Amino acid sequence: MHDQLKIGIDIHGVIDAYPERFKKLTAVLVAGGAQVHIVTGSRRDKNIDIMLAKHEITFTHYFSIVDYLVSTGKDVTWKNGKPYADETAWNNAKRDYCQSQNIDLMIDDSAIYRDTFHDISTTYLHLISKL
Repeated sequence: MHDQLKIGIDIHGVIDAYPERFKKLTAVLVAGGAQVHIVTGSRRDKNIDIMLAKHEITFTHYFSIVDYLVSTGKDVTWKNGKPYADETAWNNAKRDYCQSQNIDLMIDDSAIYRDTFHDISTTYLHLISKL
């Protein structure tokens, strides 16, 4: 067990759905000494940085499924500006990251990822957006 609280938060359907709530939550968490990991499919680019800055999202780490898959030699193809990869590899990437980083709580809007967290210590919080 580790002492520092580690929280993972997805962007699409989570932070971008409730930016004011996550602005407050992430600020309090980081100020209190927790790690806040953005754990998402997207590469960190200028548009992502602008969106996070605009909403004043405080975080300590950023994990991109796309970058992870590319770094591990998996094929990622692009169609209409969206990345596509082996479905199993994509769906397990968040789980693998959370396990490797000892993330305590992962907040995500996708039930697909939830099903990959059953055998690790990270608690998966499935956020259901009303937006």
